[in-house]
Amino acid sequence: MSTDDLALLLKNFLETEHKVIYRVMANQDDILDDVWGSDSDSEMLSNENAGYSRDLQKLREQHNKRGYLDGIVSSKETNLQQGFNAGFPTGATIGFEIGRLLGRLQTLNYKYGQENEQLKKDYSQALNDLKIGNMLSKHVFDTDYQLPEDGKHPILEEWKIKVSSYSAQYNIIRK
Repeated sequence: MSTDDLALLLKNFLETEHKVIYRVMANQDDILDDVWGSDSDSEMLSNENAGYSRDLQKLREQHNKRGYLDGIVSSKETNLQQGFNAGFPTGATIGFEIGRLLGRLQTLNYKYGQENEQLKKDYSQALNDLKIGNMLSKHVFDTDYQLPEDGKHPILEEWKIKVSSYSAQYNIIRK
């Protein structure tokens, strides 16, 4: 997935979330109505709204809600971008390594898979193990979304060893 695709996906997500939050905020008027229906309009006026017509009060409430909503969306955009900026280098490095390992395994499987059943099984298993959902799952990273102390991804390291073993078995020199 390219950076442009990610940016478009992020934009669409934020626009959709913005619409959902706005709908929820707009429907809160019904939720916040007096449960018993016994208070008159004059009793519900706060000191802050005293002297304003009902239309002006409604307009003021809408602007307050809109400002609140805009603040939430803006905050999410900023934090999401910061998270993307922080996580992209790690994800790109992992993605590059996955591609390199799968490419080598695919080549080995193409050349030697007919005679080596275990290689064929390992290639099939690698296609499953090295899926992005498995590689970026929560159990791999700590609470700060960092790799373990040694900085090595455990699944990736396991497959590096297997691919190196097959490369050595078939005298494939990695450059």
